[in-house]
Amino acid sequence: MSPPEPISLARSESRVLRLLNLDLFVLFNLALFLLMCAFSYYARFVEYRGAANALEFLVYALVIILGSVFLWVYFRKYPFDSKLLGLIQVGILLHYGGAFVEIGGARLYDHLLLGLRYDKLVHFANAGIIAALIGRLFRIRAMRRDLIDAVLIVVAVLGLGAIIEVVEYLVCLTIPGHGVGGYDNNMQDLIANLAGGVTSVLIQYGRVRD
Repeated sequence: MSPPEPISLARSESRVLRLLNLDLFVLFNLALFLLMCAFSYYARFVEYRGAANALEFLVYALVIILGSVFLWVYFRKYPFDSKLLGLIQVGILLHYGGAFVEIGGARLYDHLLLGLRYDKLVHFANAGIIAALIGRLFRIRAMRRDLIDAVLIVVAVLGLGAIIEVVEYLVCLTIPGHGVGGYDNNMQDLIANLAGGVTSVLIQYGRVRD
């Protein structure tokens, strides 16, 4: 009965290391974000949007902080390896670089790279990283029926709805006299998709519990 002990101990140590990786990752990025807010983000926001809109900045900052804490508490039980966390960190740093690195008196976000605005390249990279993260979640969870599954279902609905909005945008660009609405219509469609997805999930999960 003694041989299994080293294996069990190795698994336990591996789990501790994975938890430590995620803990350090979240704590580092929360601290980095708070430092950015204190020394740069807030000042830039007020400079570009005006002091009257400072409350808007605080709302964004609060959402990011609360969201980070929630994800940390919920996901720390899952085995995220260092490579995946490293990819996510790259995506975060790409954003910070675009916002704070200046070349020729303009933000990196305002420059073109490979014929595209840096902003679009960051979106492309981060979308790929998030896809890898969600793929990892599906593999390690075996799709249990709980809160995170509900969130993933709703996010998938929003993603599919966003494809339709992309098609409508292409119509706006290419077909004169189109009947597609503007930005308000686009966002109202996405809000309707969100409400429909959430309602469906609540009904489905209510049936499962029954």
